[in-house]
Amino acid sequence: MKPIDKIDIVYLWVDDTDQKWRAQKDKWLKIIRGEKPVYADAAIDARWRDNGEFLYSLRSVEKFAPWVNHIYIITGFNQVPRWLNTAHPKITIIPHEQIIPSDALPTFNATAIEMCIPNIAELSEHFLLMNDDMFFNRPLNPDYFYDKHGRALVRYSTHSKRSKNIGQWMARVDEYTQTLILSAGMIQKIFNKNVYKYRPSHGIDPYIKSSWIECRNHPMITGMIDKQIRNKFRTNNEVQRQMFNLYDLINNRAKYIHSRARKSSRHKLTDFIYNCIFAPWIRNSPVCCTDVSTSYNALINAPTFCINDSRDTDENILRNNAKFLAERFPDKSSFEK
Repeated sequence: MKPIDKIDIVYLWVDDTDQKWRAQKDKWLKIIRGEKPVYADAAIDARWRDNGEFLYSLRSVEKFAPWVNHIYIITGFNQVPRWLNTAHPKITIIPHEQIIPSDALPTFNATAIEMCIPNIAELSEHFLLMNDDMFFNRPLNPDYFYDKHGRALVRYSTHSKRSKNIGQWMARVDEYTQTLILSAGMIQKIFNKNVYKYRPSHGIDPYIKSSWIECRNHPMITGMIDKQIRNKFRTNNEVQRQMFNLYDLINNRAKYIHSRARKSSRHKLTDFIYNCIFAPWIRNSPVCCTDVSTSYNALINAPTFCINDSRDTDENILRNNAKFLAERFPDKSSFEK
């Protein structure tokens, strides 16, 4: 393992209000449908909707993780956030054309774009991958993400409907979980070790560039990823970036840490007992929610959090979420004009 020299951050960002982008997205979605198994949630507006979180995400980085070396923002269609200070020495915009094969463009598939992240020439060996709706929530040191040996510290939950019969399991879960099962299946085929129980915690994830490249170039994996890069929209026959963390787990380049969610139900006493017993795990576990009003207590105590958009996110939820972020991160960062 290489010692940690520096840690970068990679973001994917899109401006869904860009009319040229929307026209291309609609055009290609019409072409692709019927040719590939594009699943329902792969093309909903929430998949690309920009709710203004990115500005606050960068504020959280500057406030709580000033040790970050550099921030790479992957965008397409010549898009750049209007408020972004592109002259900032820590900021680099990475156009799709710079890292994605030309015959795979244009793309509207985040999982395809992610597969090309190590093509960023100057990207550090250790890097964090964030969505624009993910936030640092208190001061965190690099040792929250990597141990002293440089191993990635990966937080996970477990699948609630896991089954030994993979076919039956795949048949009764959503398409996203199907891609997680496929990812674990690839690692099992290579190493003959069962890693199906691990489910990503949907937080800020640590990676190791050279190991990602090694996994991506494995003869049992590279062909599938080459095809996936050319899927313009998500399908249910793709692997997730979790596969690279699992690869590291098997090779002793990652340590998995069970993520415990704070319980909040109508059984107040049992919730209290559970939350007390597992307080250290809960305190250090990321939180993912859709509506901040229903998860406020968990959010304010989490080390990192994600406000995930979905097809059920309405205008009232968006207003509540925006209000929370403006109050949580009120100070302008140097990343803004």
